[in-house]
Amino acid sequence: MTTGTCSTTIAPVDKVPKDLTDNDVVVVGSGAGGLVAALTAAVRGLRVTLVEKAPYFGGTTALSGAGLWAPANLHVLAAGQPDSLDLAREYLKHTVGDRTPTSMQDAFLEAAAEVIAWLEEQGVRFSYMTGYPDYHPGLPGGLLTGRAITPKAMRGPDFAAGGHPVHPPLPMGAGGPPIPEVGPEGPVWGGQSLIAMLLTACEDAGVTLLADTAFTDLVVEDGRVAGIRAGELTIPARAGVVLAAGGFEHNAEMREKAGQGVVARSDWSLGVVENTGDAIRAGIALGAATDLLEDCWWAPGFVKPDGTPSFILWERVAPGGIVVDRDGHRWINEGTDYNTFGHVMLAAHAEGRPVIPSWFVMDQHFLDTAGFAGLRPGADPTPWVEAGALVRADTVEELAEQLGAPDLVATVERWNAAAAAGVDDELGRGAPDSHERQLLAVFQRYPGIAGPHEHPNPSLAPISSGPFYAGQLVLSDLGTKGGLVCDEVGRVLREDRTPVPGLFACGNTMASMMGHSYPGPGACITPAMAFGHLAVTAIADELAGAPR
Repeated sequence: MTTGTCSTTIAPVDKVPKDLTDNDVVVVGSGAGGLVAALTAAVRGLRVTLVEKAPYFGGTTALSGAGLWAPANLHVLAAGQPDSLDLAREYLKHTVGDRTPTSMQDAFLEAAAEVIAWLEEQGVRFSYMTGYPDYHPGLPGGLLTGRAITPKAMRGPDFAAGGHPVHPPLPMGAGGPPIPEVGPEGPVWGGQSLIAMLLTACEDAGVTLLADTAFTDLVVEDGRVAGIRAGELTIPARAGVVLAAGGFEHNAEMREKAGQGVVARSDWSLGVVENTGDAIRAGIALGAATDLLEDCWWAPGFVKPDGTPSFILWERVAPGGIVVDRDGHRWINEGTDYNTFGHVMLAAHAEGRPVIPSWFVMDQHFLDTAGFAGLRPGADPTPWVEAGALVRADTVEELAEQLGAPDLVATVERWNAAAAAGVDDELGRGAPDSHERQLLAVFQRYPGIAGPHEHPNPSLAPISSGPFYAGQLVLSDLGTKGGLVCDEVGRVLREDRTPVPGLFACGNTMASMMGHSYPGPGACITPAMAFGHLAVTAIADELAGAPR
């Protein structure tokens, strides 16, 4: 996919088009949260510079599908969804619970739909993700057909014409269903289109965007954060600094110190490699409180032959594949949402069950119709078998022997009986109105994805067409979830809950207001956008009337 070249307002620091000593706001990081913060500042008439560590803009947002969980937004309501803030508030009560302050949950709910409407006014376009479910639709306030939206897709030539150095997307197979590759005509969608639209809006509003400019420290004057350092460069900020630099998933030392244990694996993470916790460490050095450092936005993963992880999402709802522990027992409803899957996997591991890694078991029919982790449907898996990424056998008995999983044969027999009956009595997969059954129906609308099969339950299909395969399932992540504790407008707080003057945070630099939960698609990106907007709105309101 073409990413274009730098435009005149995106330049190396030695060729910047304005005086960097004249800023009201400095934003660190260019994911959705950082770009929304910068755009908010510029639209409010503030002078703003954004710095990005990578040579590209977009951070992990650019790699994502960019589903956005924004309850009662204009697109969801226009689609006739029975949504409201009160309904969403009830849902958060039963998902997030009291793990984070109700005031933070309310601040998000009241800002999320508002920021979506505001972004539409700035030329950033969205549409309803038809039918995409909340991740816990059976809980009070949950919606089976969802309340999420997605950025509108762009034509490839329009994306290239923008000239934005957007972080390249994940390769096919690193996450999501195996839709056909698209050529230069597009469409460009998800995080790629969201970041491109936000960059265009920022440029039009006068934001100075500096790529390849790594934040190294905060500048403090008279007890107030007054700017940043980026190597030898000092960039002052008259009114405030917003830290939106992601988490610390690629800092092994921080992950170990946070107590992530066996899954403190940067090589299993799907976050961008620049996310090494620089902004979080800078906040801690000023006495900022932290929370949720042990947690991540978990995602079951598979390590491909090239050593890179693949997010196993589509494969777990596609009929005909199961997840077993190393003894060969199923231990989870495979279609469980990915974050909950991670928490259940960690809990089982803590109890001594051999689940990290687990095995994803499938047959030839599954590979031919669904593909797996970058293998397109019908592709020859032999190179992956020869590389040791997949194990292949002519019979289930032989596969069990190769895996050293003595109970696999009986497990597959029970699974096949469940598929024939249309009911998974063991773990409830594919129950009516379940998250995984609804998500399967959504994915089956995508181009290149196999439609419904002939078996009684759309979520269940037998494992019966040899040869048979297994791939190791590890616990990847989409990024760390813990960070700096903030208040309802993104002000960074000390341990005594007083604010660090002049310092704000959003995104994965901020301890998530979602607690340990993941209510629906985009439950990490949308809060980043909401609190980025809230933070700069607070800065602008405080600055209003002050002498310039």
